[in-house]
Amino acid sequence: MSVWIPMRFTRGLTGAGVAAALVLGPAAAPAAAQAPSSPGVLVLPFATQAVPEASGSAAMALWLREAAAVLLADELDQLGVRAFSRDQRVAAFDQLQLPASGSFSRATMIRIGELVGASEVVFGELRVGDKLSVRARIIDLQTSRQLSDVTDDGPFSDLFALFERVAGRIAQTLGRRVVTTPRASTPIALDAFEMYVKGLVAATPAAQVRFLESAMTRAPHDGRILTALWSVYTEQGLHDKALAAASAVPATSRFARRARFDIGLSLIELKRFDGAFKELSALYAQGRVAAISNAIGIVQLRRGGVTDPTQQAAVFFERATREDPSNVDYLFNLGYARAVAGDATGALTALREAVRRDAADGDAHLVMSAVLTTTGRSTEAGRELELARLLGTSLETTPAAASSRIPPALERVEASLDAAPRLDTALGQPAQRDQQQTAAFHLEQARRLIGEQNDREAIVALRRAIYLTPYEDEPHILLGRLHQRAGRLGEAIDEFKVAIWCRETATSRIALGTAFLEAGDKDAARREAERAVALAPTLVEAREFLKRTGGL
Repeated sequence: MSVWIPMRFTRGLTGAGVAAALVLGPAAAPAAAQAPSSPGVLVLPFATQAVPEASGSAAMALWLREAAAVLLADELDQLGVRAFSRDQRVAAFDQLQLPASGSFSRATMIRIGELVGASEVVFGELRVGDKLSVRARIIDLQTSRQLSDVTDDGPFSDLFALFERVAGRIAQTLGRRVVTTPRASTPIALDAFEMYVKGLVAATPAAQVRFLESAMTRAPHDGRILTALWSVYTEQGLHDKALAAASAVPATSRFARRARFDIGLSLIELKRFDGAFKELSALYAQGRVAAISNAIGIVQLRRGGVTDPTQQAAVFFERATREDPSNVDYLFNLGYARAVAGDATGALTALREAVRRDAADGDAHLVMSAVLTTTGRSTEAGRELELARLLGTSLETTPAAASSRIPPALERVEASLDAAPRLDTALGQPAQRDQQQTAAFHLEQARRLIGEQNDREAIVALRRAIYLTPYEDEPHILLGRLHQRAGRLGEAIDEFKVAIWCRETATSRIALGTAFLEAGDKDAARREAERAVALAPTLVEAREFLKRTGGL
């Protein structure tokens, strides 16, 4: 979704890989982003019901479900009750491959809250007719108790006052200390807010731009509208327009700091590196955030030729990894920058740690292949390149043979100051001694847990085994099967591919084939079945699977 930041320019979401299935729990995911500093309230879109006899109620219901979540999260934040921002919610949904404004069962909404580390989850219903009726439901995830519902109603023209009241009563129900913060002297016009929300949920970039620009004409200085426009313009590569939108955010807006960060990112895209460095450095001095350190590293990497060792890209990427050790993208950038600078040892150290945490990162394996080639380790380089090809990379064409050339433009930008929820807290630091023995213990524990149908805890054990011994095939096969059982076929296919790269067996080929078959790719499934039969001609399972795919 970018020009110079290939497929990595996202608001509030890092590219370390897709998180685990809802039914499997948080340990199924690679560490994805910095955890919020403390648990917060996760507000989800409300279910809406339009009163049939009320004119226009059906059209209103389509955007009010998202508006309810946006307004409640904003109002709770205004009251000093920490709530996940919309960017953070969308980032988490993106990682979970869920629609940002989808409708979910109560159990699924609770599971989403558990995965993002929320303290409470708020969802509910809106009845849209001659007036708006709101029912907010609150689940305390620490105690698994449902708290008292909050209900209220009012005319549509009092939408903001209605949700301000609801938020205040939710805060009281939660027992939170309410803090009064100054509000904008001129609230946004209701029609501008409607256009803004419609722009957030529009299905195409063109529709997003149309709605958001319409909102901007009605509220030209509203920070949330302007920063939303920045995101859409940036995704389309319209960096001059994105810069103008971010620059129009008033210094008094609560979105001012985010807008300044956006300005820095736009200046990077426009190759105005001196201005970007100055803007981002000043912003960092006012508040240290890993995303800013990472962005400064991008500036230094792209401008090149930095001779001062204290100002080189790797210095800032290393700082970002210290400030947010859980973000694998920062770790990748550190290894990538060291590779570009010719530091093979430092590059391999960082990149190997990155693939420990996300074994399916094709770009990391690709860069490792290039670095290994420079050190004369051609066999290892070939294996890494083979895995990169299996997993896919950001490049349009993956090299046919290992090369010492470091591929350009693979660095990853975190495009939000809001840390995305970290969906994996299970790994911790591995023991340095007896790694093989420790990994074997976790693998045996996983086998037992799988037999007991305890998938969530099995995922924890498998992730630990993979972290300690990332090139053993069995943990990847078992993890792939759990992903497959949960319906996460993309993740399952990735794990099976890694397993085949570690050690090709008929078992791993059949596993990959079954995932392809379930995904509807019968031709790919047949190829895997044929390969399994070639590897083990007498294996009954392989021949039976080949028949299922239409072979023999």
